[in-house]
Amino acid sequence: MHGRFKDIDTLLNGIMAPDELTLKELFERKVGELRLAPTAAYNIIGIQSRTIKGILNGSQKVVDITNLTKIANFLQLPREKVVALFLDAVEKNFPTYNISPEKIEFIKSNFDLAVLRKSGLIDNITDFEQIEKRIVARLGLRSIFEYRKPSIDVAFSSGLFKPENDLTRSFWVQSALACFNEIDNPYPYDREELIKVFPKIRRHSMNVERGLLEIIRALYKIGITVIYQPPLQKLQLRGATFSNNNKPCIVLTNYVGFYATLWFALIHELYHVLFDWEEIKANKYHLTDDSNEQLSVREREAEADDFAREYLFSKQKTADVRPYINNSVYVEKFAADNHVHPSLIYVFNAFDAPKGNRMVWAIARKNSPEIEECTKALDIPWERSVEEVVQSLKPEVYF
Repeated sequence: MHGRFKDIDTLLNGIMAPDELTLKELFERKVGELRLAPTAAYNIIGIQSRTIKGILNGSQKVVDITNLTKIANFLQLPREKVVALFLDAVEKNFPTYNISPEKIEFIKSNFDLAVLRKSGLIDNITDFEQIEKRIVARLGLRSIFEYRKPSIDVAFSSGLFKPENDLTRSFWVQSALACFNEIDNPYPYDREELIKVFPKIRRHSMNVERGLLEIIRALYKIGITVIYQPPLQKLQLRGATFSNNNKPCIVLTNYVGFYATLWFALIHELYHVLFDWEEIKANKYHLTDDSNEQLSVREREAEADDFAREYLFSKQKTADVRPYINNSVYVEKFAADNHVHPSLIYVFNAFDAPKGNRMVWAIARKNSPEIEECTKALDIPWERSVEEVVQSLKPEVYF
């Protein structure tokens, strides 16, 4: 009778062992049931401690099949079940990739993997299954083969401009377009309303935590979508304006780490929306790119820069406040009287100073709020899928 009940116990244990438990968890449960120390269990089974740990953890790929039989007998489980659990554990430690050579070559040809790893989008440059999954999710694609590099023609360019960082720029552009498509602004673009909103923009810079968010909301309701997209290594972009569904879409990024630069970039891009919209629509997008040396582009950029500068804090005002630049109380009052954040005064003062004057830039850096303070409610991290992150932003920003 004793042998009969032993067989029943073995059968029930095999049937009722939860499928979700790993080999290591089943072993630990059995040791607990028997009230044994692990070392005592190793001795009973007849396998050295290092060997059995490697089997249970799946860190030992080559094993003696008799050891799996010993563990199966100890756990009172069929040997086939233990072998399957062991293979599952090995697979977790040493995954096998099921991705075609064509996909691997496509990924290598179209993406700068070192840049994507540095951005946090991917964990390494050799796990092509993860790379494919992350890129597809971030760009809202159904297949990696749907990815196409956008034209690198920029608005106002007289010819084809091919930058050295072509792969990174292309990914950055397509990431922004994916966000705009997911947001899908329902409001029509109204130029007259933009002209009405313009006088109110500058004062929002005074509110570090909510100012940028509030003005982005206001612009959204007149058909202009603005997103903040983190920078990518090697890019010298301050911002970009896109035509998406025949509506202006603006990307801001953290170019040099100054709070003032975000506001300068916003006004710069809005200048292009106001005065160059037809050309941008024809070219699909315009990149504010400090590495572009073409004269026609430089001239248009200079016009937009001058406009942004005069709107935010003119050169004359900067000259007026310069003698008191080390008096923080005076600068703060001057900034308040002109409806701007004090950090804009420090940055423009440094910009106007003779080259090589590191002290003025040190002062500007010291008085600049952290970019994260104003972008935390707008951030679109690289590692998150475009659908997930945009849907989380819509209730707060894009509605």
